[in-house]
This record gives sequence, C-alpha cells and structure tokens, in this order.
Amino acid sequence: MHRITYITLLYLCFTSCSSQQQTPMKLQEKAPFTIISVFAQPWTGGQPDSGSGINVQMTIQNLNKKNIQLLDFYFRGKQTKLEDISTNNNGLYIARYLKEAEKEVVLHNDSQKEAQNEPPTLQPTLPFKLKDNEGVISYIENGNIKYYKLKNIVEKFPNFYPSAPQNKQ
Repeated sequence: MHRITYITLLYLCFTSCSSQQQTPMKLQEKAPFTIISVFAQPWTGGQPDSGSGINVQMTIQNLNKKNIQLLDFYFRGKQTKLEDISTNNNGLYIARYLKEAEKEVVLHNDSQKEAQNEPPTLQPTLPFKLKDNEGVISYIENGNIKYYKLKNIVEKFPNFYPSAPQNKQ
C-alpha cells in the first residue's frame, strides 16, 4: 500500500513540475497599431571603450496611448525597453542593445588568481524563437500583456561615430 502511495506522489510531483515549465507566449495575429517602418542599425563608438551595439528603430502610428502601453522589444536573443523618441508626435520608437565589453580572463596555475575572474552572466532564454530579421513587441492592452511579431526587419549599414578631435597643445 505504501508503495502505491509513494508512486502516486512521485507521479504528481513530476507532472506538476512539468506543467510549471514556461510555455511559449501567444503572439497576436494583428496589432492594435500600425507599423509604418522598422530597421536595425549596428553602431560603433569612435573612442576607446565607447562601446558598440545595435538599435532597432520603428515608426508606429494609430497607437491609442490611453488603452495601449508599449513595453519591451525582443530581438536576436535579447530583450530591452522600447523607448518613445517621438518629436511632434511622429511615432518614433527605438530599442537599444548595447554589446557587452569583452572581459579579460586570467588563466594561471595559481587558483587564487583565477578565482578573481568574474563569472559570465547568462542571458535569460526568451519565450520566442526568432530569426535574425524578426522581433517581438510586448504591450499592455486593457490590462493584459500581449505580443506581436515583426518580420523582415531590414539591417542598415553600420554607423561609425567619429572620435573626438585630438587635443593639440
């Protein structure tokens, strides 16, 4: 009798654990706003350690800001806030992805010196499987978080920002 109880408990544990796994988020077929244009543009700063990254810029119209709040943008395995950079209410939004700087790793026979290495930061797994030219906008509509996929995001030529002029004395 105890054996049946044990097996039943074990079965319930496994089935409840598997039901708690993250399921893919449901994408909306149609967005309650209009995407006029969207493109991705890599950039590199002109000064040492000024960084690099990629920005995704989009023009969104017919957005009822009373009922809809744009949240995040998912792109190439990363998630970031979607910023409103509109001037004159032109519907311009941007998602900025900063490339992490390469960290120096110390390899040494002395384990104390190697222990000073900073452990790598793991990127959270996104709930979407996306191609390199796809992204997902998350937004709140009537209190519910929803997701809409953008396809065919064009990548423009990289921006290389010039370095500051040298201080000649």
